[in-house]
Amino acid sequence: MASVPEPAPTTSANPPGRRYGGADPEQRRERRRAALITAGLDVFGTDGYARVSVKGICDHAGLTQRYFYESFADRAALLVAVYEDCVAFVRAATVQAAAGIADTELVETTEGVPAERVPDVTRAALGAFMSCLADDPRRARVMLVEVVGVSPEIERVRMRAIHDWAALILALARGARPPSDRERLASVGLVGAVTQLLVDWYVAGTEEADTKRFALDEILDVCVELFVAAYGRLLT
Repeated sequence: MASVPEPAPTTSANPPGRRYGGADPEQRRERRRAALITAGLDVFGTDGYARVSVKGICDHAGLTQRYFYESFADRAALLVAVYEDCVAFVRAATVQAAAGIADTELVETTEGVPAERVPDVTRAALGAFMSCLADDPRRARVMLVEVVGVSPEIERVRMRAIHDWAALILALARGARPPSDRERLASVGLVGAVTQLLVDWYVAGTEEADTKRFALDEILDVCVELFVAAYGRLLT
């Protein structure tokens, strides 16, 4: 009786799992996860988190529910992933705009933005932040409305993002110099002020709104004044 050949050992040249379209199983899983995040942005940012089912998300992504649960435990987990993806996108645009005006690698700045550059850097950074939301109402809805009050777990994610934005403000204002508690509070307050003004702007633009919608240019002007005043009195 002929002997059965031993299976080939698994090596980097012979990975487990079949390749389809040039992608291995892990790459395909990452593609499906990315497709679900894109679908989540579409449906959460258009219809709202409360109105969307897992099946609806999967139908929108063109995937089965089996693949949804391959990457996410439930809708809330997808909402967190969509929110974090939105925050990363907006943060990258904000940092890039600030760095372009400051003409320096901000993460390596020791002293922070010079006082004379603060108004211009602030306007560029906040302008980029607001443009990201104005240019894509889906991101605005997810970041400003849909993640609020969903669950204690998602509130912790949202609070962590708020404090990350505050840390960015401190890095711009103070560079590598350690902030005091007063300066940390001031930076969180600035994030809160910008967030609430943008929530008002977004909600006032909906059909159900009965309040005046201020132009983003007006909101930007006020926020720049707030940041410049805080820089002079609370952050340096």
